[in-house]
This record gives sequence, structure tokens and C-alpha cells, in this order.
Amino acid sequence: MRDPLLIHVVRHGRTRSNRVGLVMGWADESIERDQHDAADAVAARLAAAQTPVRVVSSPLARACDTAAPLAAALSVDLETDARLGELYQGPWQGLPESEVARRWPLEWSAWGKAPETLNLDGRETLAALYARVADAFDDLVRSSDAATVFVFTHDAVVRAAVAWTLRVVPATYRHIDVAHCSITTIHASTSGLRLVAFNDTSHLPGGQR
Repeated sequence: MRDPLLIHVVRHGRTRSNRVGLVMGWADESIERDQHDAADAVAARLAAAQTPVRVVSSPLARACDTAAPLAAALSVDLETDARLGELYQGPWQGLPESEVARRWPLEWSAWGKAPETLNLDGRETLAALYARVADAFDDLVRSSDAATVFVFTHDAVVRAAVAWTLRVVPATYRHIDVAHCSITTIHASTSGLRLVAFNDTSHLPGGQR
């Protein structure tokens, strides 16, 4: 590991499904047209980072779309890691949240109030998500020769990355908000991990904050 290592974690730009309230999971959808300006704003904010750098993304289109301007600006390859993909939603994927609430009222209530307790057949648990995200970030810290790593990913994964940094449990999930194209920054060194910025949207145009 380069000591110290700076990890910037970026949530993808908004999709149509985000806007209309569909449960996305691993549905592979690009960001909306107006979100390309937000992705460009992320790139402008981060392009002056200390080198060498890596840009690593979830393999889903909405994350890769958001990462592409920064990778181009830095002239580096856009790497992908499936462990950075969104929470698997199983039978909920692609459904309106209102329909999920109607068809699975008890489970939807648990997801809103105590998501760490939800265990629905075919749907990834938060414990499983947090474990794979921790594994991915542990690998980044152990194996990266870069001074700065940019991770482009999803709402649930950013929450899990914050929990990994602070060494807290999935019960913190509902206490964390993550805006589209927000930047969360983690400082990793031989002395440990520190959360140095969270859900920063100051780089975005006023109407998108």
C-alpha cells in the first residue's frame, strides 16, 4: 500500500429509475442525459489528485458512465470490480417501491426501519453486502500502488464503505444519506482509516445538490 492512500468514493449519477422510484438493484441502466454535466463536475473536482491514480468502478452502466469523464481526464484505464455493484434486490428488482410495499408489507417495513434484519429469499442481506464491500476495500488498501484511488459505485455500497471505515455494523445503514454524484473521502495509512469527507456535493451545479 502507498502510505498514505486517499480513496474517493463517488455515487453514480441519477437514472430514470431513481427519478421515478423503481428498485434498481443490478438493473443495468445509464444515467440520465442531464447527469453527464454532474459527472463532468465530479471529474473537474477530482482531476488534480496526487498521482499515480486508479479509477475503479462497479461494472453497472450508471457507475461506469459517471466514472468515464474522470478516467478520460486522467488518461487511465477504467477498471471494474463486481464487488462494488449495487445491493442485489432479487424479486424486488425493477418494481416500483409502491408495489414492493403493497406485495411485501412486512419486509418493506423492516427495510425502512431495521434493514439489517431483512432476510428475503433471493435478495442480498446487508451483512453479505457489507462483507463483499469490506473485502473489495481491503484489497484496494493492500494491493494499490496508487496514491489516489477513485471508486465509482452505488448508494448501498457507499454506506457500506463508510461502515468499513468507521468499523461499525450494518445497523447504521439508515443513519447515512448518499446523494447522486456525491464524493466521500477515506484516508488510509499504516495508522488506520479515517473518514475525512462525506456526501460532499459542493462541486455540483446548484440545482443538482
